[in-house]
Amino acid sequence: MLCREVQNYLSTAKGLPFFYIVGDEDYCSVLDELKQADISVVRMSDFCFKDDKFPSVDELVDYFRTSDVDYRDNKFVVVGLGEYLALRGPAIADKELRRLKNTTLGNARAILLLRGVPTPAAKIIRDDNKMVDQQRAYISGNPLTNISITNMPADVGLVSKTGVKHLLRAMEDGVFGNIYASTSLVLDNTLFPLSTLFGAYSVVKLLVEGFTLDSGLGTEEQWQRLLKDLNKCGKDIEAVFDKNGIDERIVDDLCLAVSGLEFRNWLVFLYFKLNAEQIQNSYLKLVVEETLSFEDFKTNLMVKITELSHKDRHFRQLYDERKKLLKNFPEEDIAVFVKANEIDPEESIYRLTDNTLLEKKTTVKWVARNGFCEAISYVYPALDAYLKKYIFDCSVLAGELTEYFDSYKRQKVSNHISDDFVKLVEKYASGISYAQLPTRDNAIKAVADKNSAYLYWIDALGVEYLSYITALAKKKGLSIHTDIVRSDLPTITSINKQFYEQWTGGKKYKEEQLDNIKHKDKGGYFFTDDEDPIHIPAELGTIEKALNTAAMELGMHHCKSFVIASDHGASRLAVIKKQEVPYETDTKGEHSGRCCKAFDGCDVPYKVEDNGFIILSDYGRFRGSRPANVEVHGGASLEEIVVPVITLTLKKQARVQITVMRSDDITADRHDGVILNLYISDVDSPDNISLVVEDKPYQGKSEDRIHYTFGLKEIKRAKTKPYTADVFDGADLIGSISFKVKGKTATVKDDFDFGDEF
Repeated sequence: MLCREVQNYLSTAKGLPFFYIVGDEDYCSVLDELKQADISVVRMSDFCFKDDKFPSVDELVDYFRTSDVDYRDNKFVVVGLGEYLALRGPAIADKELRRLKNTTLGNARAILLLRGVPTPAAKIIRDDNKMVDQQRAYISGNPLTNISITNMPADVGLVSKTGVKHLLRAMEDGVFGNIYASTSLVLDNTLFPLSTLFGAYSVVKLLVEGFTLDSGLGTEEQWQRLLKDLNKCGKDIEAVFDKNGIDERIVDDLCLAVSGLEFRNWLVFLYFKLNAEQIQNSYLKLVVEETLSFEDFKTNLMVKITELSHKDRHFRQLYDERKKLLKNFPEEDIAVFVKANEIDPEESIYRLTDNTLLEKKTTVKWVARNGFCEAISYVYPALDAYLKKYIFDCSVLAGELTEYFDSYKRQKVSNHISDDFVKLVEKYASGISYAQLPTRDNAIKAVADKNSAYLYWIDALGVEYLSYITALAKKKGLSIHTDIVRSDLPTITSINKQFYEQWTGGKKYKEEQLDNIKHKDKGGYFFTDDEDPIHIPAELGTIEKALNTAAMELGMHHCKSFVIASDHGASRLAVIKKQEVPYETDTKGEHSGRCCKAFDGCDVPYKVEDNGFIILSDYGRFRGSRPANVEVHGGASLEEIVVPVITLTLKKQARVQITVMRSDDITADRHDGVILNLYISDVDSPDNISLVVEDKPYQGKSEDRIHYTFGLKEIKRAKTKPYTADVFDGADLIGSISFKVKGKTATVKDDFDFGDEF
């Protein structure tokens, strides 16, 4: 019901306007009551002659005066005036209200429904006693409003109708609370709380609850695109991520997700920033938390690890999770990391991985420049397996070959020849009986059931790779038997290919890539370009390919045995030595000068004559032949002559359990060493079970096919760290163990308690 003051005003023409001060609480109800009293509504917004231009108070006054002409419709209520004046600020509100207070209306009656300006309106009423006396003012019980305005650019998509006119119209309709608007007019003095959004980022922050990310994480274009998608997805940012296929599984293909500067790549970055606390990969979480711009994200994924010391207690966890995370990134991306990692050589080796060929080469170069490091075991496990000492168990020369090739491999990787090794080569060049070794061709002839065998010829495969091949065979669940044999001289393919040509068994294949890598231009490696042994990763990759083929062919039962054989080995050290024989020859050197056609009167000290050739058995090179690319063959060094014949078969599908018996009671005796007892659940060759401890082999004695005793005579003292040992079933590496050894004195003390004696 209308208040008494309004009723009196409407019943008697006062000639001046009525100030009706209301708040949000009663605005709509008062307006409805006035409408029911047949009072016409005049909207202040109708006096805006452009959508984004303030209304004209002068036009309102003229409207008052012309209203007096029509006596049938001269009662009206003005809405939007208070809100307009609140937009303009206290000074203009005071000025215009004082002006309107004294505007003559004739017989017209004008109720100014004022919301938003309770303070300046009340002051005017207090200053003019006549308004109260004439009953031309009324203040409702709660004249306060909680209108606030969020002003934003027109192109963000949240305001359907832009301009101050539509803002006023919304308030005239009784809207309160926060109102979205889009006006270019200056509202610096407004009485309403005002927040002005500049750019799409501000709007995104407004729409997405709890959005605290910095605007610098994206460009204006990116924020605009996100805002556009938000509007299409019901203002739900999770729906935007879903639309673009972004969720916690994105880490499984991170390379594709972050490679590029497209909108989706940026969204992935934004997703990680918003969900940093939920990221399970600790390295990714670290990078996300410390990356402040999208442009740096991919680079930081590569290089953040370079800021950490390998001594940091979290380093290995971060390293392992980074390696997994970057598994599929290409070399051009990893190159950024490799370059950044050069700064501190002492730390750099610990951060490399074997994910890419570039890193593998970098690891090899580091070793060649700085020496061996324990980090290789996890940085490049294949290289570590290659370098592991292989214990030859052939019937002749086993000890000599074991020590020779262990030293050879380490010098190959370190790219250095010691004087002692040169003397050893010359010693063997002048008298070692490699002829005691069986021939390769006889070993091939002895292959059982050739029709069910697959002959896989790896050109230039020497015995230096046996420790690596053994590790691969174990990893792939293959049983391995190795014959150590010799090539024919000179160690060139034309002299050593009969075994392949005369194969009468099953399928056969020749793998030439290893030979290409070593000394063919198409292999892509040249000693003159880079003297470091960066070809080693490619060599190991070729051998892994062969073992993968073996596992596949055997697993598919295309063959029962997979035989890997070679025509000859090759020498890296003969290339490093850069030694040209200073003797004249009647013929031209062949195969990088490692041999030449036989001629009379050759007085070279280290040579062998066979098959019409003179073959050098040291690291010399006859004149007349171009140097090898990175490795050479044709000579008679052990690495060129001694080759393996490897027979791979499917291993029996039994999980082997190996247990150290009485592990708390293993004692070292200074005379007899250590007696070690093992339980081995399943073996194929009970008479050929062996251990290798600290590069020394020990043969086991079978008690009952599952219990074995080993006399470790070389271990005569205790040490703080456990000993480790590889366990072999024949040539098969079936597992590894560790055991602690106590000294005899410690054992005696343990057996007695002297506590009560003292």
